[in-house]
Amino acid sequence: MRVLHYVHGKLARLVLKKFPVLGEQSESSEKVVSREIQSTRPVRHANNFQALRWIAASLVILAHAHGIRGFQDEYFRFTGLELGWSAVVMFFTISGYLISASVQRHPAGEFWKARFLRIFPGLIVCTAITGVIISAFSTLSFADYFTNHQTLRYIFGSGTLLSMEYSLPGAFQNNVLKFANGSLWTLRYEVAAYFILFMLFVVSSRAGIKFANIIVVCGVACAIGYLVPVALGRSIPVQASNIFSLFIPFSIGAWFQATRQNTPNVVLILVVLSLSAVLAGTSQGMIIATASVAVLTLWIAFGVKRMFAGLNAFPDYSYGIYIYAYPVQQMTSVLLPGWNPFIHVVVSFAVTIVPASLSWHFIEKPALALKSTRIFSMARGAAR
Repeated sequence: MRVLHYVHGKLARLVLKKFPVLGEQSESSEKVVSREIQSTRPVRHANNFQALRWIAASLVILAHAHGIRGFQDEYFRFTGLELGWSAVVMFFTISGYLISASVQRHPAGEFWKARFLRIFPGLIVCTAITGVIISAFSTLSFADYFTNHQTLRYIFGSGTLLSMEYSLPGAFQNNVLKFANGSLWTLRYEVAAYFILFMLFVVSSRAGIKFANIIVVCGVACAIGYLVPVALGRSIPVQASNIFSLFIPFSIGAWFQATRQNTPNVVLILVVLSLSAVLAGTSQGMIIATASVAVLTLWIAFGVKRMFAGLNAFPDYSYGIYIYAYPVQQMTSVLLPGWNPFIHVVVSFAVTIVPASLSWHFIEKPALALKSTRIFSMARGAAR
């Protein structure tokens, strides 16, 4: 298309030279071509996803400031949802939208390479560094701490998501919650959501089914899988419950991208908010409230203009904030006991920004730059 615009512009200039009388018309034609070319160029920060990631990461810190101290936040009393859960739903909604675009745009190898580079380099360094630093907060000796299987599971198992461990031996024994990094539990479900969406795209491509339609079917199936056992008074494994409930906002984001719809309809927003209010406090209400947060996230992402321009310009420290905040807050609770939760938030946020920024500039961003590098080709070249 750009080539055609370029040729059209050249022809307009030639006509202008040969036939000056057509100058005004030719000039107008060139302006139209110029505007069309500019409209095809991607606009940086055409949405508020960057700002929303910052907000969600900050809400996680606020939620943990209450949870770590055993307090209940006002948000839960008002909505029936935990603040941390709502922040996670925001992350999954944004991720669903972006992953939907990525899976349609890239070959399978490139898609999974990008996903690996986005999650694991930063995570592996995080579990290694926090595992070492938290040894100072353990009741075990240095030798016993690092030879303990729990430490090894935390550093290597959680760092690779192969065997999750959220606690470290002897650490934070006097805190209300004794986890070393309780935020990492969502990452396995994030990767699972990637895999589900990838498989849905493969099936839709081979079966000739619209990608958006198969996303809806899977999202509804997850809602049914969560609600039916609850309605029957039966329990389901916590892993199944988590993937069902978290794939719902992920599928909402993916569906909006697959249908090329950005801003949710106002009627849809009012319907889900009304249902959330009516069903508040019930199991059905939790799912509807989760969907409400997802829809509102997309509305803010595309429907609110310029309000978050400042945050959108910031580097993407959100992942680093998410994976480092919990251990920082646990250590802060030990060093500064009895502090007001909001002061705890300010101090923890200021401290967390340090490892989060270092993680982005020295680990995550360089790792993401490898997405376009053909590692195997480099290895073959080095072997020659």
